Amino acid sequence: MGLALDVTLSALQLYFLLMNVTVERYYCQGPFTSGDQRFLIPETIAFCSQHNKLFLARPDWMVAATCVSAYVFSLGYLLVLYVTWTKRWKAFSAPLLLLLGAKTYGIFFYHYMEFTSQLPPANLVPYFSVEGPYILSMALVLYQVTSGGVADKVRKTK
Repeated sequence: MGLALDVTLSALQLYFLLMNVTVERYYCQGPFTSGDQRFLIPETIAFCSQHNKLFLARPDWMVAATCVSAYVFSLGYLLVLYVTWTKRWKAFSAPLLLLLGAKTYGIFFYHYMEFTSQLPPANLVPYFSVEGPYILSMALVLYQVTSGGVADKVRKTK
């Protein structure tokens, strides 16, 4: 389980970082326009037109949240990658728990605002196909932090 957990956590962090440096960073720079050919933007516009209209509506709170994610949480994703690769869960438990607290607050605020808005997601499967990995990652990081990287300890004893 240890190697599978490491690969999963690493892949998730790399996915988040990709979204940080592309879609989220571009979102902070201004509204998306039809014909925008920057990396992943045509796909983002198509997806959001069907499944997350609020994202394209750009309320002020969403712009602020997305910019925080793009420029602040990216550092947290790099930290999770580092800790996953170096197996230093105990040494970094405090900053990782702070990151989890901030991410938990951010993601639940985001979903609360999404579902109580004038444009809530109509179809939950596509919506959570994009949002679910963040929740999965949070659960896996919490597991590793609270177990002191127990999956790594099991692997070492075999």
